[in-house]
Amino acid sequence: MPVVLVTVLVVVVAGGARSVADATSTEAGAVTMGAVRVQPQPGWQQDGPVTPTVARLHKGPVVLEISVAGPVPGGPILLATLYRQQRLEPAFSQFATTSPESALLRNGAAAVRFTYVGISADGVSLEGLVVAAETADTSVVFDARAPSGVLAGALDDIREMVEGATI
Repeated sequence: MPVVLVTVLVVVVAGGARSVADATSTEAGAVTMGAVRVQPQPGWQQDGPVTPTVARLHKGPVVLEISVAGPVPGGPILLATLYRQQRLEPAFSQFATTSPESALLRNGAAAVRFTYVGISADGVSLEGLVVAAETADTSVVFDARAPSGVLAGALDDIREMVEGATI
């Protein structure tokens, strides 16, 4: 009986936290940060305020963080490497990534992609996809992440938002 009560309590608290997050976020219209404009797919919500350098969107447990900055002298490969080293690796107790792959976005921006799996300090396993893109004036990193096994269901939306972005 105590195990059942604890399980029910955990489910109620977790569901309530997501409900509060959903209630305080807004259905996302176009997100603009300087020269970068992203059109969220249906069902995606803005998570918190958009700043000149960062925006967060979510659809359920899937989060897409968009980080914008000036150009990086080493191009998208260095941009992706710096993002991995400075933002991702310190955030996880365990971290693994695929090799970066070069790409060209639909709008012509040079890009690099890689996937990752990380385990947080409290044991939560997350998987992610990073796309780092750059033009002559702007760099942008798209970091999509979700609990393990969930990201695959949102990849079409994520690809459409990344590929359709104005950079």
